[in-house]
Amino acid sequence: MITESELSEKDKEIQNLIADGPLELLNPDKSDQKIREEIKKKIFEIPKFNSTKFMLDCNSMRFYSLADNEAIVRKIIEKYQVRESMLVKKSLFSLAINVLVLSIEENKFENIDFYIDFANKVPTNPDLFFYKSAMTFFTYFIQYKKNQDKSALQYCDTIIKSFCLVGMPEYGEELQKFKDKYK
Repeated sequence: MITESELSEKDKEIQNLIADGPLELLNPDKSDQKIREEIKKKIFEIPKFNSTKFMLDCNSMRFYSLADNEAIVRKIIEKYQVRESMLVKKSLFSLAINVLVLSIEENKFENIDFYIDFANKVPTNPDLFFYKSAMTFFTYFIQYKKNQDKSALQYCDTIIKSFCLVGMPEYGEELQKFKDKYK
């Protein structure tokens, strides 16, 4: 459909990237390094950060090492954290949350304070409540992992219950599975 559309060639390339990234992530056992490298290259060729580039960055984070992700996301947050746009704030939270997830998966917590501090400095409001809640879950989970602080797990359980109570049981279940897997 993209190829046959009347989009410009550049827009077709971007739309194909948007489609190829998640498809590539669905097949981790049969990853195509050529496609991954092409996606990474194309993302960096997009001249400015807009909603498409934020989405592509967020969706392709698994193509990069944790250290690369930390450097990329830190730079993005430093540059865009003062923006008033809610879309930008949500995008920055998504990137920061993904860095925490990757840090937990790799059990590496040396460089996470920057992302947690960023999240703590942003005032909570209804538009950001989901992101702040998710960030808080991962922050407490890291506290548990680093210090074996069982009280931190109780906060994680409270956040999971909160998601279930407010009509997001699927997300609550995903957090529970994540907690069980990495505990």
